[in-house]
Amino acid sequence: MKLLVITQKVDKRDENLGSFHRWLEEFAKHFDRVTVIANSEGKHSLPANVEVYSLGKERGISRFKKVYKFLELFSHYYARADGVFFHMIPEFVLVSSPFLISHSKPSVLWYVHKSTTWKLKWAEKLVRYIFTASELSFRLPSKKVIYSGHAIDTEMFKPGVTKYSPVLKILSVGRISPVKSLETLLKACAILRNSWPRQWALSLVGGPILERDREYLSTLKKFVREERLENNVMFHGPRPYTEILDTYRDHDMFISMSTTGSIDKAVLEAMSCGLTTITSNEAFYGILKPPYFLEKRSPELLASRIKMLADENRPRHDLRELVVNSHSLSRTVERIVSCLSSNKTSGL
Repeated sequence: MKLLVITQKVDKRDENLGSFHRWLEEFAKHFDRVTVIANSEGKHSLPANVEVYSLGKERGISRFKKVYKFLELFSHYYARADGVFFHMIPEFVLVSSPFLISHSKPSVLWYVHKSTTWKLKWAEKLVRYIFTASELSFRLPSKKVIYSGHAIDTEMFKPGVTKYSPVLKILSVGRISPVKSLETLLKACAILRNSWPRQWALSLVGGPILERDREYLSTLKKFVREERLENNVMFHGPRPYTEILDTYRDHDMFISMSTTGSIDKAVLEAMSCGLTTITSNEAFYGILKPPYFLEKRSPELLASRIKMLADENRPRHDLRELVVNSHSLSRTVERIVSCLSSNKTSGL
């Protein structure tokens, strides 16, 4: 069987999209040939049966030329494929509509976001299946939706050697953006500094993308200076995805105050590594036990929860098992492959 994959970027070092490199490695185990059309291409080391074609974003190619090249590549490889997998971007589905409208070949869209744009509504009509992490990760009513977990590489993200440190090392990973509600975390840090004798340190890993994100980062840094938290809070900026495992393993506790409303990949990666994990993201309600789910996004409540969980035994194998059982990469890919295989048509 042959699979055609459409994605934003193939780059195993990319802080946001580097995880998709492992998806391609898993797909390669199930298909004779995997052809990837990506908006841009970076560093990768994929199996011999995977070929990657870039639309040239990394070279500054114009939008018009990228669309033309996409249609040229898609028409050629779609004719030779047994199925097509679209990763996250509904626009790719819309551009491919002349080929998909007949539903002659199985097509899958992976989408994990709470927004339901008009582009997504049209894309839903064109594909045969939609895979997503959970009910809150895809909020458009559709009979095509299959809940498959979040595809976390649990073989990679697992606990390391436990090292004792008198300092409680707290971590937050992700894009610096107002939707992450990092001010709640920093206000909790100010409370800890003034009310808790325990040694602790917070690492913020990630960077801004949009101009409003950069303004938000400046506001956060100003707060840290004003509250005299420079010795406790460190802004590390973005890190390559290939280095993020060591980052998790070097910490004790992971915190996410995100307001995205969909299951956060970084939270699951931290859980898979056995970190004590605290989140107020509504998508984790009913998944995490009460000690790890913050019912209210409050600095006071967060500071209290950090104190309560500071000395629990780690790694947290119970948190890891939640990810292994419901969100592993191999499990997700196998379900996608099963749908594509059961409806396969002969490639040319």
